Amino acid sequence: MGKRWAAGALLALALFGLVSSPAWGRTAKAGTAVMADALPQEGMAKAPAEETPEGLVALEILESAGSLEDMRAIAVEGIPAESGDAVRWAVYREALPLREDGGFDPEEPAGRGEAVAALYRLSGIRVPVDGCPYPDVPEEYQDAVAWAESVGVCGGVEAGRFAPHAPVTRSQLAGMLCRFAAWREKAPKSPAAVSQEGEEEALSWAIDRGLFRGMTDRGLYPDLPVSRLQLALILARLQQDRDPLARALSLPVSGAASLVREKHEALDQAVSGAARRYGAVGVQVAVVEGGAVTDAYFYGWAVKGKVAMTGGHKMRTASLSKVAVGLCAALLQEEGIVDYDADIGRYWGVKPRKSVTIRSMLTHTSTLRNSESLAWDYRGVRAQLESPSGYGGGTPGNLKNWSYNNHAFGILGQTLELASGRYLDDVLEERVLGFLGADCGFAAGDLKEAELVTPLYRTSSLGRSAENQRQVRRWSAPGATGRQFAGGFTSSALDLAKLTALLAGDGCFEGVRLMEAESVEEMERHEDRALPGGTYQALPMRLGFDIYGRERLYYHTGSAYGVYNFLSYDPDTGDGVVVLTTGASGKTDANGIYAVCGEISRAVYEAIA
Repeated sequence: MGKRWAAGALLALALFGLVSSPAWGRTAKAGTAVMADALPQEGMAKAPAEETPEGLVALEILESAGSLEDMRAIAVEGIPAESGDAVRWAVYREALPLREDGGFDPEEPAGRGEAVAALYRLSGIRVPVDGCPYPDVPEEYQDAVAWAESVGVCGGVEAGRFAPHAPVTRSQLAGMLCRFAAWREKAPKSPAAVSQEGEEEALSWAIDRGLFRGMTDRGLYPDLPVSRLQLALILARLQQDRDPLARALSLPVSGAASLVREKHEALDQAVSGAARRYGAVGVQVAVVEGGAVTDAYFYGWAVKGKVAMTGGHKMRTASLSKVAVGLCAALLQEEGIVDYDADIGRYWGVKPRKSVTIRSMLTHTSTLRNSESLAWDYRGVRAQLESPSGYGGGTPGNLKNWSYNNHAFGILGQTLELASGRYLDDVLEERVLGFLGADCGFAAGDLKEAELVTPLYRTSSLGRSAENQRQVRRWSAPGATGRQFAGGFTSSALDLAKLTALLAGDGCFEGVRLMEAESVEEMERHEDRALPGGTYQALPMRLGFDIYGRERLYYHTGSAYGVYNFLSYDPDTGDGVVVLTTGASGKTDANGIYAVCGEISRAVYEAIA
């Protein structure tokens, strides 16, 4: 009954303004629709009441009471100065509450229930209901969700589920805002006639009205969650034509300027020049500035002499794959599924001859034997772990026993899949890639646009065909093989730069926290002693000093079948570069990095210094 009753009452109500003050309507008798503080208050203008067909009264509030001084007196820690007013306004209007500890968590994704509750509060309507149509909605959101569905602002994600705690994405929020505005403008005549705009149209509507100002300067990312800070800014902009307090706010108008875009033409020439000097068949480059992907470049051929390279083509990343495996390890430790320092025997159901840990595999100190002749399959790895001949000398975890180890990374990927019961491609998709609209993974044949996988060239000769790479499909079960984890990750430079930006942003992407800062800090933790060559081993990247004009860079290189690749970022500025090449010379520079990649990276880092 509750859902039908709420819908009937709401169809009879009309409201064009914002709720009058932070004090909401408290109680109502069953069967009565209540608008918060409907009686006139000081500082509030009242429009004439209008009788609806059911005899209920709809009251239009033209102005809202409240003190700008009181609003700005609200103490909220850790908020950027330019956005502080919006957060205080959202708290003052009770659109977004503070957390129990008094913080606001500005980077945390806002939930679907939280977003709907904010719109419900701003609607000014209070409708107590007998029940909510979705059993997964907690009591705090039930009235808001019932209201949202009744007036067409938002429904469930599937039959019987609303997913109130799932992050609200940019496209979902745009749809809610568009329908909320349409309902508000059409009330009292026909709130049920609110159109269900598609995601693309709703996003265009929100952007055209400036609601997402500063959020989409560097990419639309329709599936990216909206942070609590971003939601506060959006709601403040939405209410500026209705709420005097919102109208008085000074809100940021755009994101940070991109230096690399201003120098795009010169950098494009630098990329092309380096590619020609080192004989590359094809090159992709993507740039990260301040933790955001800002620009991309491409040169030459995806298919030599036939298909020009584009930013969408997908290349084997070789050992840059190890960064993706390391990211999966960090995400799974964050979820409590794995422990960096636990013996991996617990995940394999065996007692290894040596105590090998995830940390020791990430740092190439596991002492596991490394040979292409070793088995990659589940049974073969179990046998290796149980056999004395499966290891080299020394104690696992000791930097003295450091040895770059491809086979150990295969075992690491299998270990993570066995522990989680999930393919690593699914871990990345669920936690990161899906939000970023990135099409990349360890099984090249299962990519959404697998037809964009490129052949690999050794100078001018074919190193590995695209068809051969596309034969790599998901294995029979998580952990069944480790063959792809040392070098099989396939991606465009642009999509790999999104993962780089996440690390460079300490777990935030475009202002939204997708992983904990502590998880990135753990990945960046490095040994105190230098490796030969002067770099320091992290998990699994290396830390180098005074490279390409930067005081510090975390980086990884990769080569296989003629590709020479490089991924790096500056942890102090959040800048980064991803370079993928095919067919180029493998000559290295003074830093031990492939010269074609180093020359391009230096040009980019100098341009955005």
